[in-house]
Amino acid sequence: MTHILAVSDWRSQPIDDLYTILETVEITPDLLLYAGDDLSRFKNADSDTDHLAELARLTKHQQSLYVRGNDDLPPPTGPQFDAEFTTDLHRTPYTHEDLVFIGQEGSTQGPGLITYTEDEVQRHLSEQRTACEDGTPILVTHTPPFGILDIGKRFGQQHIGSKAVRSFLDDIQPPVTVCGHCHQFGGRAELLEYGTVINIASHDGLDDPGRYALISIDASNESIEYEFYDTRNLLGSRLTDLVQVGRNRVEQFSELGITTPDEITEKRRAELEALPGASSWHVDRWIAHRQAFENDEVVILNESTFDILHDTNPLLLDIETDLQQDRIWLVGTYSYQNDAYRQFFDPDDESALLQELSEYLEDHGSEPIIYHGGNYFDEQCLRRRFEEHGITKGVNHLKMSTRNEGVKGIAVALRSRVPSKSHPPISRCKRSRNPREQRIRRTTPLFRVVTRKSA
Repeated sequence: MTHILAVSDWRSQPIDDLYTILETVEITPDLLLYAGDDLSRFKNADSDTDHLAELARLTKHQQSLYVRGNDDLPPPTGPQFDAEFTTDLHRTPYTHEDLVFIGQEGSTQGPGLITYTEDEVQRHLSEQRTACEDGTPILVTHTPPFGILDIGKRFGQQHIGSKAVRSFLDDIQPPVTVCGHCHQFGGRAELLEYGTVINIASHDGLDDPGRYALISIDASNESIEYEFYDTRNLLGSRLTDLVQVGRNRVEQFSELGITTPDEITEKRRAELEALPGASSWHVDRWIAHRQAFENDEVVILNESTFDILHDTNPLLLDIETDLQQDRIWLVGTYSYQNDAYRQFFDPDDESALLQELSEYLEDHGSEPIIYHGGNYFDEQCLRRRFEEHGITKGVNHLKMSTRNEGVKGIAVALRSRVPSKSHPPISRCKRSRNPREQRIRRTTPLFRVVTRKSA
């Protein structure tokens, strides 16, 4: 079993956090994978420290494997890392046991310092393929494969992945592909018939946490497990589970001698409200969350905000769309009148989904529809998509959506929740490569998927 720590696009996050991860993770990773961008932070002109090499020393096999991102400087201008402890996968494949790690740097769309045409990517990966003939390929690519975790906001909400990378994956069928570049899809994975694509990019805001994945690969039967985390879990307490509490706020709490939620009490209200940017609103919710932790129960801040729900027996509705907001793929409803949940799910056939929904709305025409939001997005989107597919039944019932003045109060009541008592991974997946043996198990807040390759 090979254990890997994978990160990418560590653009603003403290590099010290990576040392902390490697020093404290339960199973020491065999290797560190870095999928590109801001490599200059790991070795800059102002310091002799080669962080990529030093981080490698904390892995079992003392090796950091990396590719450069589109915003990195190309060699020889860019940082040069100690070749004893680091490997540039774009130029040199790396073999570990039966696994062969290969790389693709840069991007094929948008601006950047390292960019390639699709033809150039295709030629490069064809050359890399020869290294995989006697082993199981693992691809590390900065740009995602086209159509997989690859929509970028900077470029107008469009797919910016590489078609050549996608074609290469479909051809050699690696069990694992690690990528970055598209920040909004970092910390997510997509399961293909033959393997898993993991995007582990982090956002680049000053207070954005770093994302990382712990990946375990069993080359003997080609099964993998992976878990997603972020660096909010490194702060050493559950304070970050409180509403609007991040790294800076934890540091402010620390200056007051507060290290756990248990110390957020009414007695300390005055000094808590005196913190920069804090108010009675924040303290009320911090205390409510602390009580929720202690009693292991949901705390409703203002029960009267739910009166409208009990008085009118409405139908609660929520929709999910693609990022362009031109296709609905999931609708959830809850009928107070019948105490019944309903889910309409079809990622491939929007017309069938909306037809089923329209019949449902027609059957529940006496129930006022309420959805949570500060605008008319759900109603307008549903009307637009119904019209697109020529569906008229049930549409008139949408006119009651959000027009009830009591809706705004509901959001406050729903803010409190009971976080987990420890810091489990954000998501967890176990997969092997035979989809016929796939099973899914869900717990809160984790999910796990298992598939196994046939003999």
